[in-house]
Amino acid sequence: MNREVIGKGKTAKVYLDNGIAYKVFRDAHPMNWIEYEVQIQNEIFEHTSLPVLPYKLNPLKREIEMPYVQGIELTKRIRNEKYKEGLEDFIRLQLDIYSYKNLNLPNAHQVFIQHFENHKISSDYKSIGLKYLSEIPFQPVLCHFDLHFSNILYDGNYTIIDWVNAKLANPILDVARSFVILRQYAFRLSSKYLKIMMRKMQFSEVEMKKAIVVMAILRIIEIEQSEIHVLHKIIEEFHIS
Repeated sequence: MNREVIGKGKTAKVYLDNGIAYKVFRDAHPMNWIEYEVQIQNEIFEHTSLPVLPYKLNPLKREIEMPYVQGIELTKRIRNEKYKEGLEDFIRLQLDIYSYKNLNLPNAHQVFIQHFENHKISSDYKSIGLKYLSEIPFQPVLCHFDLHFSNILYDGNYTIIDWVNAKLANPILDVARSFVILRQYAFRLSSKYLKIMMRKMQFSEVEMKKAIVVMAILRIIEIEQSEIHVLHKIIEEFHIS
């Protein structure tokens, strides 16, 4: 077996061997988390027609086996290849996701309430987040919850990757999550993205602002301290005083 390292992350390395990719997790990563990632991925692969890869778990080696996509991230297609329709493609794929409902996935609204209650964030942010989340009605719609340009690969066709955060929710929260990430890393596209999605999904401005604040506060929990100032600015901009 001649494995080549093709990717590294906080929890795993990805190897390539004979056209198969292997995601090998560090010993400290809990086995039940690895099993959960496989379960989520295959639930979406088996019950939708979305461009998603199947996963196969090898528990003895703490690794996930999957087909290798020899493509580039949509990020690089836009930046390096000057592809002009990247945002339109992104939005089309995201809208395709929302056509699926009632999959065997967690309720995002319940999970997010737990995040607010169990993580160390300011009492003001906690109360605002819980209040706004309670005012957004639940819908049993498939949401990715980490959809950005680097989680879409292109090799002549698109593949959507990294579904570990997928849940059922009101899509307005998923759009808000994507907007917050775009505002951090692709600022010029973020406003255009939000305007298009609000029109296509017919979101109200008030509910959209609430969803953005909720997702910006939740994102503070997961990122490095050095990046938090951008999220504070987002919360200040969209908070309804």
